[in-house]
Amino acid sequence: MKKHFAIIIFLLLAATSASGQSRVFPNMPYMVLNTRPGYITINEFGTGIGISSKSFPYSKYFYGITSIHGYQLNGSMVIAGGTGLLLYNDGPVIPLFLDLRYRLLVDNLTIYVYGDGGFLLNPKELNAKTMMFVNAGPGARFTLNPTLALNFSPGLQIQMGPDSRASFINFRMGATFKPR
Repeated sequence: MKKHFAIIIFLLLAATSASGQSRVFPNMPYMVLNTRPGYITINEFGTGIGISSKSFPYSKYFYGITSIHGYQLNGSMVIAGGTGLLLYNDGPVIPLFLDLRYRLLVDNLTIYVYGDGGFLLNPKELNAKTMMFVNAGPGARFTLNPTLALNFSPGLQIQMGPDSRASFINFRMGATFKPR
């Protein structure tokens, strides 16, 4: 009797385990942001803390928002242009820049590297206070559904103007939208 009972328990456990292997939809479905070529937009809030000499204008801190619009070449590469409004310790600037992103791992949690470069336009004095900048770093993007993802990225920004040079550690977080 014990032998038959043990065989029945074993078969029930084996059947339960085997039926779990054939589920069509797992508890958390695998999702990737749309990888087809086409339009993509990335909107981010950002902040930066100055790490070099903070005695020059526009060198202590900044915060603001940027909007990047561009073209996704394939599942790994994005080329885009962006603008926004950054509020520095000495006043506002308007960034105009080119954004390049390369995704190293395309998955639900996607790891990427990015590089930005362009100009910081001072609306008060366009000729005298315009600066150039470069910004690069790693990032992570978490896919919510096939058209929307959240992203976070730290980076290092260096800016150069006619009378100053400054470096920042910056952090950006926002949302990526890729239509179907």
